[in-house]
Amino acid sequence: MKERSHPGFPAVVVGGSAGAIDPLRKFVSEVPAEFPAAIFVANHVPPDSVSALPHLLARAGALFATHAIDNAPIAPGQIIVAPPDHHLMVEDGVMRVTQGPMENNQRPSIDVLFRSAAMNFKSATCGILLSGTLDDGSAGIVAIHEAGGATFVQEPDDAQFPDMPLNAMATGAVDGAYPADRLYDAVRDWLRHPARAPQIEQVRWDERDAGKPSVFTCPDCGGTLWELEGRGVLRFRCRTGHAYNPSSMLSAYDGKLEAVLWASIRALQERRDLLRRMSRRSLQSSQQSSRRRYEQQAAEVEADIERLHAVLASFSSATTPA
Repeated sequence: MKERSHPGFPAVVVGGSAGAIDPLRKFVSEVPAEFPAAIFVANHVPPDSVSALPHLLARAGALFATHAIDNAPIAPGQIIVAPPDHHLMVEDGVMRVTQGPMENNQRPSIDVLFRSAAMNFKSATCGILLSGTLDDGSAGIVAIHEAGGATFVQEPDDAQFPDMPLNAMATGAVDGAYPADRLYDAVRDWLRHPARAPQIEQVRWDERDAGKPSVFTCPDCGGTLWELEGRGVLRFRCRTGHAYNPSSMLSAYDGKLEAVLWASIRALQERRDLLRRMSRRSLQSSQQSSRRRYEQQAAEVEADIERLHAVLASFSSATTPA
């Protein structure tokens, strides 16, 4: 994506996941009808869901809200929401809606929206990260900060799921943490003050531009991952375009490992059941030595199944959010 000049008005980009709807509605309820910035929202939703978020936000406040339409023009005083299973980006004065590779196991991805806003609106960008698990949005917060924009998060103690705000704060690129009912005040104050100078000349879109191949493979497609570390954020991207922050990549690996464990248990259960059937057939044909051998093998497989169940239970307990 080429970096563009911003369209002449500010942009407020908001990202959230689990527990983000209520704080998002609180924020929108404070925004006046003559708001001088465009608002873009990326909230994690299941890919096959029918999102009612624009309707909820339009009812919560004074602004018009709608799902994004590819290549539609952008304007201040509107709330544009990423549709399910699509990334939302801003580019050259229009909104872009794509089904590109997932980032951080998500589509829409908060990082995709935040990074595109930083590239196009530059210092006239304000990023807000709300309640959610894992770390989507952290790299985007850094991109906005480095472009000279403002970065706010929901106060972790105020968030139903504080992981996303906490991971963003760990980068050192967050300007302030506020309860949901004070986020608009922070945005209003930002709009009243001149933008600060950018820290970098150009926001980086692709980690492969400056990163290096890593020893890890992509959890989605198995390709080599490039890695880039900067300002406390370690990022990975494969040739196909799947991208991860560390917690999201661990979650993706956990999902793959859990699937492998269940597949292994199923294969062992089938082997055990076949051995038991063969044992019964041996009993009917009076082949005692074969029957004992099959029973012993079935017992050994049953023990393997129990061990894998124990590993799976321990693994699931360790990866379940508190």
